[in-house]
Amino acid sequence: MFRGTGDAHLFALNIATGQPAWEVTLGDPAYAESVPMAPIAWNGIVFAGNAGGDNFGVTGRVYAFSAADGHELWRFNVVPESGRARATWKTVNSRNPPTGGATWTTYSLDPDAGVLWVSTGNVAPDFLLALHLGDSLYTTSVIALDARTGKMLRYVQPVKKDFHDWDMTAPPTLIRTNGGRQIAAAAGKDGLLHGIDRSGVASGGKSSQKQLKILYSTPVTTRTNVTTPLNPNTETRFCPGTQGGTEWNGPAFHPTLNLLLVNSVDWCVSVKVADAASVTGKRGSAWPGSGDPEHPFGRSDPKEMWGGWLTAVDADTGRVRWKYKSPTPMLAAVTPTAGGLVFTGDLNGDALALDASNGSVLWRHATGAALGGGIISYESGGHQRVAVAAGLSAVNWPLPKINARVIVYSLP
Repeated sequence: MFRGTGDAHLFALNIATGQPAWEVTLGDPAYAESVPMAPIAWNGIVFAGNAGGDNFGVTGRVYAFSAADGHELWRFNVVPESGRARATWKTVNSRNPPTGGATWTTYSLDPDAGVLWVSTGNVAPDFLLALHLGDSLYTTSVIALDARTGKMLRYVQPVKKDFHDWDMTAPPTLIRTNGGRQIAAAAGKDGLLHGIDRSGVASGGKSSQKQLKILYSTPVTTRTNVTTPLNPNTETRFCPGTQGGTEWNGPAFHPTLNLLLVNSVDWCVSVKVADAASVTGKRGSAWPGSGDPEHPFGRSDPKEMWGGWLTAVDADTGRVRWKYKSPTPMLAAVTPTAGGLVFTGDLNGDALALDASNGSVLWRHATGAALGGGIISYESGGHQRVAVAAGLSAVNWPLPKINARVIVYSLP
């Protein structure tokens, strides 16, 4: 069993005893690096990476370790040290070092092809486009790595020249559609569901770094002022905000209905930027480029104005089939079942079951704690159970502090 920690360590625990087997360090907590993701393991390899890319001078790294003893097998620098991709980092100097591209959610793995799929974070300073005029590869990207060697196979950057803090947050969902397409479905804080063609991507291939093709990009929440420049003299309101779009949990796939199902946050933010010529940063400190010290990542709309969506999209065409509008942001996982249900939850603490064919709510239960984590369905004793993670950190969300718990429901 493997887990990451807030102090930038990865631990391996003996699953029979719970005792530590080994641990490795992935970053420096003094520079605000951490490992909030859930590691994944495959073929004797454990994959994890560091978060903290909104902090001055911190860049993302993807690691592969031996599951047996924790020694490093390979490392991929999301911000390359040289080459064509590094040349896309413009205006870099000691006052403005390369920053960003960290990974704070788990990865996806295609075990048959031997390919690790990674979604990467934003470039920083988050809001000051003048300090990162190029593409700043491989930030706000989906990258495919050879899982055995760490070599870059393909990539695509759905959010180019980001100045909204629009990470590609959630792990891409790897599916084969009813129409036979092999797709990596990726959703991020930009409020779009991207259907990415992943055909022909396999380990052992040449590291051509050929760009992946985006087949469709479907809006799954409110998008306004997307291209409006940010201003040092007054606030600019844009949607999704820095807490908007899709966070943590990515799309789910209902193969019978050929539906991609994705939760999203509908919550806008207002940002006033600093003067690019005079802004300074400090190693380990937040580096957003904001001109408002009280709201370094923007001033979110009042809680009364927030909301969320669960959107069902045709996996082949990207066309919206139905939408469920929520009174709160939707952060929880989405879990479709063979019986035609979709389980999820909202920040009011309601566990929900919807009809997968049309989005109507069939069942609701108040848990008393905001739902923002995993939801699983499993069988035990001949009965179907549904387990939900209830309780969410109040650090980034205006929610009461409540002890987290796991609630299990049983179907008759």
